Amino acid sequence: MRYVSMLADGPDVSALGMGCAAVLGRTGRRDSLAALAAAWDAGITFYDTARSYGYGESERLLGEFFIGERRQRAVLCTKFGILPAAQNWKQKIKPLAQAAVRAFPALRSVAQRQASSQLVAGKFSVEMLKTSLDTSLRTLRMEYVDMLLLHAAPISVLAQEDLLDALQRLVEAGKVRMAGISGEQEVIAASFAQCPRGLKTAQFAMNLSHMGFTEETEKAARDGWLLVANHPFGGPAGVDECRRRIEAMREDLALPTELREKLTQDAQLMPEVVLNTILSGTGVHAVIPAMMQLNHLRDNVQAVERCRFTAEELALLRAAMP
Repeated sequence: MRYVSMLADGPDVSALGMGCAAVLGRTGRRDSLAALAAAWDAGITFYDTARSYGYGESERLLGEFFIGERRQRAVLCTKFGILPAAQNWKQKIKPLAQAAVRAFPALRSVAQRQASSQLVAGKFSVEMLKTSLDTSLRTLRMEYVDMLLLHAAPISVLAQEDLLDALQRLVEAGKVRMAGISGEQEVIAASFAQCPRGLKTAQFAMNLSHMGFTEETEKAARDGWLLVANHPFGGPAGVDECRRRIEAMREDLALPTELREKLTQDAQLMPEVVLNTILSGTGVHAVIPAMMQLNHLRDNVQAVERCRFTAEELALLRAAMP
């Protein structure tokens, strides 16, 4: 596994992290614990969660998993600004909903829209910051988090001086090692341009359909930002689009023959192309797929550890993406 040292006096961040939105969300307790254990055994140290993930329960399971020695080597990122659904009955019927989705996969998008409609977004007051972090620390059973992000933040938060000051004070108090922001690319670009006080890390979507952001990310990395890419495969609907784009590049006569021959489809091709075009030559330090299925985890780890493409070839692929 590749690592980057960005946290002062903290553990290294693995280039391949684990997105934990599905932990106790669409994935049950047993499978979630199995995925966390497999990721840890594979050398993954970076785990990304939020108050709203897993119907508000993702943090709780991570706290259970990272008790003891694991905590000293793990990099835990959580977020505030989106509250989980408050209705307790949703937690009770979740096993029934999961069983229905397993039996009828077409229901997954309906279930996801229903779950998203119950979230309460845009909670970016100083009071909410303190309340949310206290809740996260208590649920995670931790005295500090390595990263705390504004979750899906609008650009207006960059003008909230009191909120940014409060974030900085939490860092100075040792409750947060590094503060940052997650959001759409225009919000992240504005953050890079303004360099708001206290924000040192950014998380944003980057995949084969959203690669037109690399000039900004390269400069931000040089300026000292820790950059994390999420949704690298574009979600379930994006996987077919990834395949289409890779096939289009394989037929692109402008690319060297040797490179096009490497684009012959096999089980490892997609994760190698997707993850390494994001991690190479862009300034991005880590990428966080979900990886709740053990075969996906294995393929992604192998893709990052043993990539068939050189850095020069990956740059050609980025430039050739249709």
